[in-house]
Amino acid sequence: MRKTKLGQELIFGLKEATAYACGTKKLRKTTLEIPAPARLWRKEQIAGLRRCFGVSQPVFASLLNVTASTVRAWEQGWNSPSGPARRLLEVAYIEPEIFRRLAHKHPGTTYHH
Repeated sequence: MRKTKLGQELIFGLKEATAYACGTKKLRKTTLEIPAPARLWRKEQIAGLRRCFGVSQPVFASLLNVTASTVRAWEQGWNSPSGPARRLLEVAYIEPEIFRRLAHKHPGTTYHH
């Protein structure tokens, strides 16, 4: 029977798991605290965050990599940001410098703050 690379990796992994279970091998452990789901954003909060950056809806949309109509819909209360968009807004709120650096990295999008 021919040994494949995948088969060899599986055998190696099983041997490591067995050694760990028997106490003869220690594994590196990393503990990571998973954050709670990103909070819901009210339309006023989104508009306020955009104003903190001192930019128009289209420029804010570019920073978030969404369409201007998406930002407009959020600010009018027609739609709410999805889970990933809520987290991105949270990052923009907590670490606005990241978005300022993004704007400087892409010279086509400029704004003043």
